[in-house]
Amino acid sequence: MTKNSQDELTRAYAMLSALRDNINKVNSPVEEKFVYKYHSVLDSLEKCIGKNLSEFRIPDSEIYPSMSGEMCVDRVYMLTNMDAVLSYFEIITSETPRRIGFRTSQE
Repeated sequence: MTKNSQDELTRAYAMLSALRDNINKVNSPVEEKFVYKYHSVLDSLEKCIGKNLSEFRIPDSEIYPSMSGEMCVDRVYMLTNMDAVLSYFEIITSETPRRIGFRTSQE
């Protein structure tokens, strides 16, 4: 990975983490503008790593009008997707191999 790619990846990851932390601070639906920002960050991450991250996106079917008429998405749904992509990056960027799967009580 080039130095510029690493910097872009670091910036995108930092933005995703900050977005996730701030959305977690409010207990209300997430405004659509934050969905756009999240998708923009995913676009940057896809460009950096060359992988399709579409399964982490918020589908249009999950965006609905709030009581005030503002378009929004369920906060827990958005946080779940953000947590999933953050976990994915922790796994693929880990320097030590991580075991993925379920463990039995004998392990």
